[in-house]
Amino acid sequence: MNATGKRILVGTAILMLGLYALASVRGVWSAADRLQLDRQDLAELRQKLGEIRRVADAPAVVALDLEPADSIVNRIDAALQKADLPPQMLANQTPMQPQRMGQSDFMLRKVDIKLNATSVAKIVAFCDALKDETTGSVVRDLQLYDPQRSGGQETWKSQLTLTQVIFSPKSDS
Repeated sequence: MNATGKRILVGTAILMLGLYALASVRGVWSAADRLQLDRQDLAELRQKLGEIRRVADAPAVVALDLEPADSIVNRIDAALQKADLPPQMLANQTPMQPQRMGQSDFMLRKVDIKLNATSVAKIVAFCDALKDETTGSVVRDLQLYDPQRSGGQETWKSQLTLTQVIFSPKSDS
């Protein structure tokens, strides 16, 4: 191989290396651009995760207004009828004053209800009939106690807590 051939070969090799270096640099720039986009996506995901965490602490069923006491009494009576329970099965109902839920914009009102001895199926039917998502009311706690057996049927006394969550923003003053 003569000197001109070697020069052409070296020149071609240098040109190929230059093209390879240029392609590598463009690949690094492209990776840097993708990294920047990934960082923006990560920041957005962190923001959305923070929003999800804030919303996760909020109640799922919320009313905008406090349900009047007579409406609660009417709902309890209707739930007794729907569960096929006579009015004398209601031993006691005690409405509580609404309480703020921590530092949130929500208030929680509880109504403690006691039922005389009846079947578990009727107690569950009564609890289901009390639920009203439009007013933010659900049965949160249920305790069964003092089991009794009469014939082939088992009955229980029960105590339950009907809760209503109300949206009530705190004042800024």
